[in-house]
Amino acid sequence: MNIKAQALFDDTAITGARAFGGPDVTSSAMKTAIREWFNLFFMRVPEREEDPAQRIPCAIIGRLVKACFAEYDSSFNSVPAPGSKADWMNVARKAIDAVKLDALQWAMVGGECFIKPAPDGTGGLAYQVVRRDCYNVLARGPGGITDVLLCERNHIGGRFFTLLERRSVDRRGYLTIQNKLYLSNTPTTLEYEIPLDSLPQYAALAPEHTYSVPFGGLGMAYVRMPMANTVDGSPDGVSIYESAVQLIHNIYKNEYQLGREFELGRSRIIVGADKLITPDPEGGVMRLKDDVFVGLDGETSGAGIDIFSPVLRDESFERRKQSYLKACENVIGLKRGLLSDVEATERTAKEITSSEGDYSLSIIDLQRMWYNALSETLRISDLWGQTLGFCSSQAVDIEHLLSVNWGNGILYDDAKSWQETLEMVQSGILKPELALAKKFDLPCETPEDLEKIRAKYMPEAVPI
Repeated sequence: MNIKAQALFDDTAITGARAFGGPDVTSSAMKTAIREWFNLFFMRVPEREEDPAQRIPCAIIGRLVKACFAEYDSSFNSVPAPGSKADWMNVARKAIDAVKLDALQWAMVGGECFIKPAPDGTGGLAYQVVRRDCYNVLARGPGGITDVLLCERNHIGGRFFTLLERRSVDRRGYLTIQNKLYLSNTPTTLEYEIPLDSLPQYAALAPEHTYSVPFGGLGMAYVRMPMANTVDGSPDGVSIYESAVQLIHNIYKNEYQLGREFELGRSRIIVGADKLITPDPEGGVMRLKDDVFVGLDGETSGAGIDIFSPVLRDESFERRKQSYLKACENVIGLKRGLLSDVEATERTAKEITSSEGDYSLSIIDLQRMWYNALSETLRISDLWGQTLGFCSSQAVDIEHLLSVNWGNGILYDDAKSWQETLEMVQSGILKPELALAKKFDLPCETPEDLEKIRAKYMPEAVPI
């Protein structure tokens, strides 16, 4: 069998339509946009009269990731007993947190990603982030993606081993996973299907298996950016910088033109060609390097020497670049000065407040997206743990168990908020138990919850 891979995302992923008989439902507009987002993120070499030295997408994503997780901390509300179901889940939580930076970064680049659990060989789960350019959506249902093709490529000894993994869920919620391994000499061709055990890491995989436990989904957590799709209006997620793509190209073109301005405008000494040639003692000739001295045949003005030193227009290019950077901040929802030079533009108090407010809301959206992804990954991990025999089938209330603290937000002052809460307690309009529940993110819905707070945190009254 020799199947020509239809390259959807250059040589990072392939459609595999002929291998599994399922065409990609992603529109051509979205395919073009996805390819553009990843090209911009990875662009290092100047192309099309653009200079990507500033790496704008990397700067945007790097700063947003740092802002989201600067004071992040997740935990369980109570210390799990060793060997318990909650203890196993707590280990899974730590493993998920270990990939949080990758998950948020690739979701922002490609608009969406998957967090894929897999056995780690020790009775637990490891987690892999699957980028948007490494899978193809084959079908969607009312609840989201119901059929997806994942691509994983290994380059060993000059040959390419490509694992195609298809995951589909039926109407009853049962998950089926199919695996095929191909060997080829190029990254764009699936030449020969070979046994899965040809590589040791795939030896335990089955060609096809339907799980007896209804997962209700693909067995992976789907992470999608919260913005509306402005490419084709489909359910596909869009990159954090989708609305600024053309502005980024403009910045790169401006940087290229600025570089050319310095290159072509550097000072030079123009002299007659005969003055650049010095006789060589051995009978040859020696010419001086002409990047500073430029020789001209014929008569030159004056004494035959002119200084070429044009006025550089760097300030004009810099003003234009700052204008583009400011526009990027506006359309993405970033704080003024995150990309642009703060001193480059006079700002009013209203503009400062507006940009900081937009930035705070952007960070909150990203933090909420990660909290939902963490909760969903824990839920799926519980199902995998039960299915693979790693943990018991005991029910676990993840929302009740999980606690996430983001620290002081962009506009939220934790110390001020706690002081206001204490004032309400002192004035008698708020129970101390509820104040402590808010402070430590504790459950407080039932009398039993309040009693636990009193027993653990509140000192007993000392009789006078």
